[in-house]
Amino acid sequence: MQKRKPYVELTVSGLASASLYLLLYLYRDEIMATFTRTDGWYPALPIVAAFVFSFAHGAFTGYFWEVLGVTARLKR
Repeated sequence: MQKRKPYVELTVSGLASASLYLLLYLYRDEIMATFTRTDGWYPALPIVAAFVFSFAHGAFTGYFWEVLGVTARLKR
């Protein structure tokens, strides 16, 4: 039995990833001002942002390859 391809997941994760990059572009000055502050928890914000972008982009990439039919080979 064939497994269905995750077109909906691909679209949602692609839109989420594109939205993050669009927001980063549109609010780059505000983000830069916030991320370069050195008081409080502000130095942790770039790290958190990197994880968020990595998760969103990684999900999109995983679904992209799955839709194309590229999967890992199972060892037996």
